[in-house]
Amino acid sequence: MSSPHQGRLKLLLIAAMFFAPVVAAFTVFFYFPEWIPGRVNYGTLISPARAAPPLGLVDLEGAPAPTALLGKWSLVYLAGTTCEEGCRAQLILTRQVRAALNQNRPRVQRVYVAPTHAALASARALLAPEHPDLVFVAQAGTAATDFFQPADPQAIYLLDPLGNWLMAYTGPIEPKGLHRDLKKLLRVSQVG
Repeated sequence: MSSPHQGRLKLLLIAAMFFAPVVAAFTVFFYFPEWIPGRVNYGTLISPARAAPPLGLVDLEGAPAPTALLGKWSLVYLAGTTCEEGCRAQLILTRQVRAALNQNRPRVQRVYVAPTHAALASARALLAPEHPDLVFVAQAGTAATDFFQPADPQAIYLLDPLGNWLMAYTGPIEPKGLHRDLKKLLRVSQVG
């Protein structure tokens, strides 16, 4: 015959078996979200997303282009005064990723942001034949650079159709990772 002490111990063990998974799930969900499968993203998530202020962008004619980053998902590249080898590699990468989106390709645009209007004109003359779908704009000031605060000169920034900065891709960018992130976002997105 078992004693009352053993009966309580058995009851506590059974209760622990049922409550331990709940406690473990709670702990992982709130304290270790990176362990949750399906929540993995390749780029650096901007949390919370930051709404882009007026960035003072201008088009090729020098006219203000306040809606250049609105209406579509935007892969933004902040260029230098000239587009060297690293710049060209990033433009090719974004072109390939956008092309791989197939039927979702029209929902995504690639945006080249030159530091000055003069740099924009020369970049467009050089790059437009190879990148006809590239949107060319220039900074009228430093608002875009101030907003993104680029730590990596080869970074690519992802903005949603409402102009919210969601992700940054730095370092050597893996095309499959960028493509996977975009596919997930486009699948669940209600905008753009």
